[in-house]
Amino acid sequence: MQKAAEDLRNEAKAKAAEKEKYINDRVAPLKTDGLGQTELQQLVKDLHARVSSLEEDVYDWEIKIRKQDFEINELTLKVNDTKGKFIKPVLRKVNKTESKLKKLQTKESTDFRGNLKSTGQNKYALDEEEKQNAPEKNPHWRDELKPKEKSEADAEEGASEEPAEVES
Repeated sequence: MQKAAEDLRNEAKAKAAEKEKYINDRVAPLKTDGLGQTELQQLVKDLHARVSSLEEDVYDWEIKIRKQDFEINELTLKVNDTKGKFIKPVLRKVNKTESKLKKLQTKESTDFRGNLKSTGQNKYALDEEEKQNAPEKNPHWRDELKPKEKSEADAEEGASEEPAEVES
């Protein structure tokens, strides 16, 4: 374990040294000795301009790479469509125990209406009072307004106004 840890430390040091060497080769060290205030300001402005131009280049390259990746994906889809070959998705391994399978089976057989929230009232059921009161005991409100003699006469007129059935 100690030897592995030491090897990792040595490898990290080697990578850091390689990185430092690459940066020193790529970028020349700044010579700021003996420069005045205006010359230092000009040097900083030049360095800032160089950094911003490099950042623009990085951004442009990233956009170009994204565009090329998109085009590559589109072309591979077209190639697969023309060949009739389709990419099969990678299936994940799913661990289903017997209890999980039982839960799935019980969910399939459940009544969906049973899962709905109940209001406690059945809007299609008759009240017990309505069941007990027959239509004769609970007359219609218009019948209460008419005198009983007229309601009987109206019933006879209504029967006479109906067309007679034709027997064939």
